[in-house]
Amino acid sequence: MPLAKRNSSTLWHLPGVGDILLRYNPRAKRLTLSVHPQKGVRVTIPAFLPVDTAKQFVVQKKEWIAEKQSQLARKGALGIIESGYKTRNHTLLLVPDDSKDISVTIANGEVTLTYPKLLSKSSNEVQTIARTTIEQLYRNEALKYLPQRVEMLAKQFGFSFNALRIKNIKSRWGSCSGTNNINLSIYLMKLPDELIDYIILHELTHTVHKNHGPNFWKHLNRITGNAKGLNLRVKKYSTGV
Repeated sequence: MPLAKRNSSTLWHLPGVGDILLRYNPRAKRLTLSVHPQKGVRVTIPAFLPVDTAKQFVVQKKEWIAEKQSQLARKGALGIIESGYKTRNHTLLLVPDDSKDISVTIANGEVTLTYPKLLSKSSNEVQTIARTTIEQLYRNEALKYLPQRVEMLAKQFGFSFNALRIKNIKSRWGSCSGTNNINLSIYLMKLPDELIDYIILHELTHTVHKNHGPNFWKHLNRITGNAKGLNLRVKKYSTGV
C-alpha cells in the first residue's frame, strides 16, 4: 500500500461524511482525526503510515465523525440549516410530513426537502441531507457559471491558464498551481459578482506572478482598480454551507 507523499495533501470524498482533507506531516508521530467547524474533517498522516490504512481508520470512525458534526451543528458552530436557505438560484425548503423517508425534489428554483414528522428539523439525518443538498446546488451553479466567466476574464485581460477545476474546497476560495491549473471553490457562488470576478482575477494573476509580492498586487490592482479593498471585502465571507 502506498505511503503518503512528503508535504502532500489531498481531498477524499467519503459518502455520508463529505470531503475529507488528508494531510501528510513528516513530524507526526501518530494518525490524528479532527472535525473543525470551518475547516471540516481533517486527517494528519505520519510518514510511516500507508494512506489506505488512514482511509480505513476514517471509515471505521464514520459514526464518531457524524456525531461530532451533529454536536457542532447543535452548538451553532456549523449552523442549523433553516427552511428558506438561499443559494444563488435556489431556495431550500424543509417540510415535515407523514412520509417514512427523507426526499428531495426540485421545481422552479425551489428545492423541497421532505422529512418524517417524527424527526426533528435539527436532527443529524435531516441536517446532513440538507447540507449535502446545498453543497450540490452550489456545485451545479458553479459549474454552470464559473467556466465561462474564467474564459471571458482570461481573454479580456490577456491571461493564459492550463486547466480549470471546480471543487468543494472549504479552506480557501481558489488556487493556481505551478503549472497554471486554476482551482476554484464551489462556494464562490456565495459571493456577489464583483467579488467572484476578483477571486478569478486573483488566481489568473498567479499565472504570471507566483507569489504575493509587490508585482503581483500591482498587476492585480491595475486590472481590478482596488485589489486590496476587494480583498478586504472577501474576508467578510466564509466558505462552506
